[in-house]
Amino acid sequence: MNISTLSLASTICVRVAASAMLIGTVLPTAAYSQLAAPVTDPVELGVMQGFPPPEDKLVTKANSMRFPNLVWALRHTRMMMPTAHVQHARVPMPLPAAYTLDPDKVQFTVDGTTLSLSDYLRRTYTDGFIVIHDGKIVYEGYFNSYTPHQTHAWASMTKSVTGLIAAQLIDEGKLDPEAKLSAYVPELAGTPFGEATVQQNLDMEVPVSYPADLPPDLGLFGAVGFIPRRSDAPDSIYDFLKVTHATPNVTAGKVWYYQNGSPEAVSWALRRITGLPWSEMVSRSVWQKIAEDDGDVVVDRTGTEMASGGFNTTLRDAARFGELMRKGAAGASTQLPVSSIRLALKPTDNAGAFAKGNLAAGRPGYSYHDYWYQVNDGERSFAAGGRFGQSILVNPKAGITIVKFSSYPDQAARPTSAAAGKAIPRESLATASALNDAARAIKAAIK
Repeated sequence: MNISTLSLASTICVRVAASAMLIGTVLPTAAYSQLAAPVTDPVELGVMQGFPPPEDKLVTKANSMRFPNLVWALRHTRMMMPTAHVQHARVPMPLPAAYTLDPDKVQFTVDGTTLSLSDYLRRTYTDGFIVIHDGKIVYEGYFNSYTPHQTHAWASMTKSVTGLIAAQLIDEGKLDPEAKLSAYVPELAGTPFGEATVQQNLDMEVPVSYPADLPPDLGLFGAVGFIPRRSDAPDSIYDFLKVTHATPNVTAGKVWYYQNGSPEAVSWALRRITGLPWSEMVSRSVWQKIAEDDGDVVVDRTGTEMASGGFNTTLRDAARFGELMRKGAAGASTQLPVSSIRLALKPTDNAGAFAKGNLAAGRPGYSYHDYWYQVNDGERSFAAGGRFGQSILVNPKAGITIVKFSSYPDQAARPTSAAAGKAIPRESLATASALNDAARAIKAAIK
């Protein structure tokens, strides 16, 4: 693997960081010695290498979601798609380095098998991993030719940014969470999104069904332009929202069904209220207050941003976002009103419905509010998650923020209806529960 080396002020820090990042060459623990780590470096595999690259190594919209092309595509969105700019801060949130965590010495157990943090990162196709404790970076690793100033796709972690913007407008009295969404977007009247309340959309409690040949993931990907689409399929986000219908015999607020339509519908309302595109809302409210580097977000042919999964940033700026939420949850002074952050993270009582929903596997005891997962671990932990292994996990009580960028292959079909129930769980190491296990071990090691 091609491991990036950070420029650090201290020789000691360099040694610690280098040791922490040599995961590609560290021998696995005995429990995993029989398992070969996947080769995931796009440079090593020749993906998009050469002038020009060979035809069989070209990444296109038709093959970008297949491994190993996926690894390259997730960090080169700007080369694959049109994007809108998200402006960074003049003075970013400080992230001082104190590299003290050795991933080889952090041990935990998943399904009865003990492994190190190094093993876990290697086995789960990790591109970047950062741990912050009390505002200081204690570990930071870049793998598979991914570098500190490259952006990386957030996938559905984008939803949590949308949820925060919505919470801020609710906090300011500009958005009524109990109003039907169609009050703000009349075009959605009669659709499942428009007939549900704003809050039901924010909490994924909408009884919606999608056409079998236009599932909530691939159907939207085609509408945005991530992948090729049929000529008769929706070719914009707005059109995609109108192909849905209500799920029979299911009541809004009594179901939990994770899908991409609700955040796109909510974002439509946010644009109507503010008169601003999603990218400008995020720039003004968040990124210009915390970020070191510009972000970008995928747009469709109408210039509409993909508010459910199109955001791309550097690893450190994703960590800054997690820190913003951690500090707000703890009541500390932040660049955003504490009341807005706490509103986004307000405990909710939909754990029972969540347990029957399509993302319950690997998330026991979770609930969901404003596009944030509530871990319900007794320590007020919360999380954002995205396809292919993107995660932000925050433990306010322990003062820990973790961000994981990954390229975990995931071609599993998504359910097209709120009546579908639980989906088949993924490999144990790829679940949210495994990251929670790693986080507990990290917490113990930091102590």
